[in-house]
Amino acid sequence: MDIHAIFDENYSGPLVEAAWIVESAANREWFAAAKGQLHPDSAIFSLDRYRSVETALCHVVWGIEGHFPQWRRIIVLGLASTFPVPAELEREGRWEKRTDGFVLYRT
Repeated sequence: MDIHAIFDENYSGPLVEAAWIVESAANREWFAAAKGQLHPDSAIFSLDRYRSVETALCHVVWGIEGHFPQWRRIIVLGLASTFPVPAELEREGRWEKRTDGFVLYRT
């Protein structure tokens, strides 16, 4: 299963199978419109809970892994391709950088 970790506060992309998406007015609308078609463990998360985006990314990835034990890929959107993968996450799988974020592949 592919799960999207969306950090773009104005996400307007296509419907996905499962997502954890950063809280914003635009994303609340997207989530409400998609909710009936998203996996029930999909969620909205707030960056305000974390001291940095790096910390948020760690907790989002670990939360996704806990809620979706069948995950195959975690597709992180909305972070610059220059954003470093936190050291705490390097061993979670194989990381691939993309122009719109990066992908964590289960190994």
